[in-house]
Amino acid sequence: MRSKQLAGQHDPVQKIDFDKIYDDLIKPAIIKAGLEPLIEREEKGFGSIHKTMYEKIILCEFCIADLTNLNPNAFYELGMRYAVKPFTTIPIIASSHFPLPFDIGSNRTFPYQVDKDFNLSDKENDINKLADILQHAKKNRSTDSPLYDMINGIAFQNAVAHEKTDIFRERVKYDEAIKKELAYARNLTNDDPSKIKSLRIEAINRVIDKYKPLENMETAVLIDIMISYRNIEAFNEMYDFIKQLPRYVFETVMVQEQYAFVLNRNAGKARPVDEVMIQEAESVLRKLEQEGKASSESYGIWGRIHKDKFERAYKAGNINEAKFHLKNALKYYEKGFESDPRDAYPGVNYVTCLELLGEREKALRLAPAVEYAVCAKMKRKTPDYWDYATLLELAVIETRYSEAETFFYDAKPMASESWMFGTTKDNLKKILNFRKARNENTDELEKIINLFG
Repeated sequence: MRSKQLAGQHDPVQKIDFDKIYDDLIKPAIIKAGLEPLIEREEKGFGSIHKTMYEKIILCEFCIADLTNLNPNAFYELGMRYAVKPFTTIPIIASSHFPLPFDIGSNRTFPYQVDKDFNLSDKENDINKLADILQHAKKNRSTDSPLYDMINGIAFQNAVAHEKTDIFRERVKYDEAIKKELAYARNLTNDDPSKIKSLRIEAINRVIDKYKPLENMETAVLIDIMISYRNIEAFNEMYDFIKQLPRYVFETVMVQEQYAFVLNRNAGKARPVDEVMIQEAESVLRKLEQEGKASSESYGIWGRIHKDKFERAYKAGNINEAKFHLKNALKYYEKGFESDPRDAYPGVNYVTCLELLGEREKALRLAPAVEYAVCAKMKRKTPDYWDYATLLELAVIETRYSEAETFFYDAKPMASESWMFGTTKDNLKKILNFRKARNENTDELEKIINLFG
């Protein structure tokens, strides 16, 4: 985790060495609190501060803002920080520069002690106090933003977490030239289908080489590169890229979720399965949950980890172990759907897990809610294969087989890759096998499965 100092403005009468304040007070306190120092000094560029500086102010996990001299730049940056972070912002000010403006308030700001020559007059004590404030911020995550005090951050909680990567490019404004270069790279074609993926990876890599180092690139560009690797299923490259991201980007919730996703995906492809990577993926998600940052997407990925464990055990014929992992998958999909009932991804997996475990009554109660979530999503954005595949799966669970067949024909032209059909077919075959094990009639379900060829 990183911390941040916003540089103050030098007094026209008294010369203040803010670098010395940072080196002698702020940096030691940050280190004592077990954090990593990162100072961002004011950058001169045609009278404005570079965009990367704003991004660090907004995205860094912890922020120390020195308000001494009441520098308007520092207040502007502090306002930006408060607008997007409900907690972990620590304003400080030299004791000689009270009183503070009313809106800042002495109860929110730590005063460090200085003498008439602006030397630290109680250095060791102030280091300990500031370190304690940082430690408290690490443990409690209590709201310190006046904006979030008033509106509880509600304006920033409107998006469905599972859709954030899908709608990222249309919602976020960033360098249009790079956005187009990445779009071109993702959509490269070749007469030899076996070469398409490698060509796309090389093209994305060229974009990175053209604009690196990563620290100087817009955060939105970095996210687009990460998603681009995911879009073309270049999971090894996606993993390597995430590991190189600046810390303030790496620690964002979106990147942490995608890091857990790609850890699990790569672990499952390894032979033998890489259990250490799976444990790391779960550790990332557990940390998000402990810090109160877990979303429906976090739980959906966590559920997928256990669903993959279930599938591996099931294919190996270890039925009791498979059911154990299936119950864990159900637990996390349930958490995901309960955290945001608009998110159909954990919802449909939750219902399917209930179906496989024979909890049919509960599955039938929940299925209409998931169907509503899917239909609402289809109104928000253009329907895709997975929307119709989800409706198909729900119709099968509810034994509405004629509707399931309709959804099959809706989904079929949207299956741009053969593995999409394969995934849906595998899900239906599991339902078939578990129903057979319970001696249920499966004639109509087999007809639906036969449509897939």
